[in-house]
Amino acid sequence: MFVVSFNAVAVAGELTYTCKIMNVYELASYGSLKHSDLEKRFKDTEFVVSRVTGDIIGVAVPTLLPLSTEIIIKGNDENPFRSIADFRDGVQLIEIYETAPDEKKPFITISIGGTEIVTGLCK
Repeated sequence: MFVVSFNAVAVAGELTYTCKIMNVYELASYGSLKHSDLEKRFKDTEFVVSRVTGDIIGVAVPTLLPLSTEIIIKGNDENPFRSIADFRDGVQLIEIYETAPDEKKPFITISIGGTEIVTGLCK
């Protein structure tokens, strides 16, 4: 199992983003999002995203052993950084919103094949 939905804080570096998880959500049986029990475990934890490869290193949202990892958009003042990892039985997408005016950039990760959405901030 891999977790991809957390709210975090992100700040952009030259080669990496360091992101902090703020929220973890999962899909409820009634079709809406609810806070996941995993939030207690992962809130305020950090992970690192490579701006070169799209790989993610950390406990909460790692891209360990994917079939492939691809940067879809490198990110700039007009577009978010976007990377996807293919795990055969699921995919993980992360978006880091470079367009945000603040130093810390919001992020969202979504796991298809898992049930979590993670949000937070990066720098």
